[in-house]
This record gives sequence, structure tokens and C-alpha cells, in this order.
Amino acid sequence: MSKRRYRRLSAEQWQSLIDEQQRSGLSQRAFCEAHGLAIATFKNWKRRLGVTALDSPGGFERLFAPLHGVALSHEAEEEAGCGWDIELDLGAGVCLRLHRR
Repeated sequence: MSKRRYRRLSAEQWQSLIDEQQRSGLSQRAFCEAHGLAIATFKNWKRRLGVTALDSPGGFERLFAPLHGVALSHEAEEEAGCGWDIELDLGAGVCLRLHRR
């Protein structure tokens, strides 16, 4: 039985693959199988790069998503007659809900 060999990739190449997997809509396992990657190595690099995301160019932008259509001032909220409801699903059954009216 032959041992499977994987190519060595740089941190930048792994980050590119991680970004591609997130955009693809495929599960990590399906993406790795399609690209000939070891799932354990993929998950390891994803964890490692997540810890140092702020150190890389564009890392800050990867951590936060813009909120479009959110009132920028209290006065604008008052004029619209509404406050805010925010629900953030953190996964694993954890959900953060903020409510203000």
C-alpha cells in the first residue's frame, strides 16, 4: 500500500484556499477531497491563520462584516420610530440576541 503524499503550501496559499472554501459553499471535507488536501491539515491551517488574522494584510476585514442599512445616529432611529434587533448565531446552539425599541 502506498503512502499518500501532499504538497507543501505557504501560509498565503493556505489562506487563499481557506477563503476559496468559504466562498464555494462546500463543506471543508468536500472541498479538501476535490482539491486533494488533507482535511486535518486544512483545519490546522484554518485554526493557525485565524489566530494571526490581524497580522496579515486584510485580516481585520476578514473578521468583521459591514452592516448595511443600519441607522448611524440615535436621531435617525427616533425619526424612523424604531431601534434595533440583532441576532447573532454563534453556532453550537449559542445565539446572542440584542433588542432595543
